[in-house]
Amino acid sequence: MPNITVAYLSRRIVPFIRPFLGLIVFSFIANMLYAAVNAAVLAVVEPVFRTLFNTSIAQPAGSSVQIGSGLKAWIDGMVQQIIIGDTFFTSIRNLSLFIFCLFMLRGLLKYLSRIISVRLEEGIMKSVRDAMFLKVTDLSMDFYSRRKSGDIISLLTNDVGVLNHAAINSVTSLWRESITLLIYVSLLLAISVPLTGIAIGISAGSFLLIRTATKLLRRYGARLQRAQADYTSTLQETVMGIRVVKALGVEPTMVSRFTQQTSNYVRTALRNERVSALVPVVNDTFGILALVGVFYAGGVALANHQIEPSNLVTFLFLLFGLMQPITTIVSTVAGMQRGIAAADNVVQLLDEQPTIVGGSDTHCTLDHALEVRNVSFSYGTAEVLNNVSFTIPRGKTIALVGASGSGKSTMLDLLLRFYDPQGGSIALDGRDIRDFDLVPYRTLFGMVSQETILFNDTVANNITLGLKDVSAETIERAARVAHAHDFIMQLDDGYQTSIGDRGMKLSGGQRQRLAIARAVVRNPHILLFDEATSALDTESERIVQEAISDVLKDRTAVVVAHRLSTIVNADKILVFDHGAIVEEGTHHELLALNGVYSRLHALQFGKADKTA
Repeated sequence: MPNITVAYLSRRIVPFIRPFLGLIVFSFIANMLYAAVNAAVLAVVEPVFRTLFNTSIAQPAGSSVQIGSGLKAWIDGMVQQIIIGDTFFTSIRNLSLFIFCLFMLRGLLKYLSRIISVRLEEGIMKSVRDAMFLKVTDLSMDFYSRRKSGDIISLLTNDVGVLNHAAINSVTSLWRESITLLIYVSLLLAISVPLTGIAIGISAGSFLLIRTATKLLRRYGARLQRAQADYTSTLQETVMGIRVVKALGVEPTMVSRFTQQTSNYVRTALRNERVSALVPVVNDTFGILALVGVFYAGGVALANHQIEPSNLVTFLFLLFGLMQPITTIVSTVAGMQRGIAAADNVVQLLDEQPTIVGGSDTHCTLDHALEVRNVSFSYGTAEVLNNVSFTIPRGKTIALVGASGSGKSTMLDLLLRFYDPQGGSIALDGRDIRDFDLVPYRTLFGMVSQETILFNDTVANNITLGLKDVSAETIERAARVAHAHDFIMQLDDGYQTSIGDRGMKLSGGQRQRLAIARAVVRNPHILLFDEATSALDTESERIVQEAISDVLKDRTAVVVAHRLSTIVNADKILVFDHGAIVEEGTHHELLALNGVYSRLHALQFGKADKTA
């Protein structure tokens, strides 16, 4: 997995930041003012007490005193003018009001900067998350064959959350503390350039050690994200497959797998924290060394009458206050390494490109036929279809039968352009389907699969999924065609009944009939049924098959069937074997051939009945 650089991350994140430039300006101003007031709290401490209480250290006779730069003199003069009055009590009153107002302003600016920052961060993250979801829905099916669904969910939840906390949020913290740092350093330089040089020189050592630590932190951050994706994937798979888990009694196995993965996450988190927690300790150690070094050098300068006592006190106050923003900056930079690792995953997803790209033609209709011409297809090195050709005339029902793995469902995927064939082509009314835009092309089809996908919503919304302004009469008409209306009306709230997660409140047959109604309400040109009754019991299969038979009247359809009883009335039956069509004809014609179809029929119904 290639690691991205901070510069690359910045370039990729710019499009998401651009709509928030106004908020960025407000955030910068609010944080700059907060940093200035924060620095002012320490900057005015010494002038306040020196001017108010006249607490200056006596100097030896004839000594020369350095009274500071213009900036220091300006601060002293401002404090003198604002606070010191004609009487002691006036000065005390002014001092009390000044301190109160200063801290109130500091708190207000901190509050405003935080609100603006959160609005900025969450806005950017919404844009990133929306872009990722759009990308996930736009990618081709081969992407989903390469990635676990749990990993994708982890990307949009865990990784985006880490990116927000450890990268976007950190940028706000960085510029706030950097502004504070610049203000403090400016004040330190205004008091004494030599002492400032000593402080910076000693502190520089910590940055060399921290630079080495960040490399480890980025590596551990990537491991943390992978470990988090692992247990998220197991959680998702267990919840989605809870029926199978309970039916097989494998709860202990799944619990063991989950606990092992969470233990791995904890171990990785501890390794990360051992390095991460060491960073502020190293930084504080060098900070104290800098403070001690300045205290010693300042004492020598004071003894040599090279600095005024009050200025040395102010310098030490500011230097001590400087440790907090430096610690925050260093810790933030260390923490950002995990954010960069998360950004690596996010950007890789955003950079992923669909392998199936639509054409420019948006006018798609089936007027004559859909033709499959010498199509071959492989998953990697495993050949699934070999030189397959057939025609689906308008208004006819074509059935695909054969043993498992013979290529039937793959053929449907190719018709829908989930994949493109490696050889041959598919044509709609004589035109290659790759010439058509994907969305209008796929709306030609209504799909009912073996695995019915329903959503935690009402019956009506599941039928009209994605459609707008569908009348209640149209919904009911589709439900009646699918033999679903009667059971829907027996539900508590009829068409407005919520069916639960994945339709868990309904039986298998009821879910399939809703799926058929969903396909019918779209009035598609071509209906696709992929083993639509294979997972049902006999009674449910009979009801669903009756629904399918009604739906297929005067419609173009392709039916993939394992149970041959469901396709005896098809206009043409294509028999697949090892990726090739080995027989084709009607039910009776194929039985008469006494070939593959006849053997399949005998396996299901026995040899006695060859005329059914």
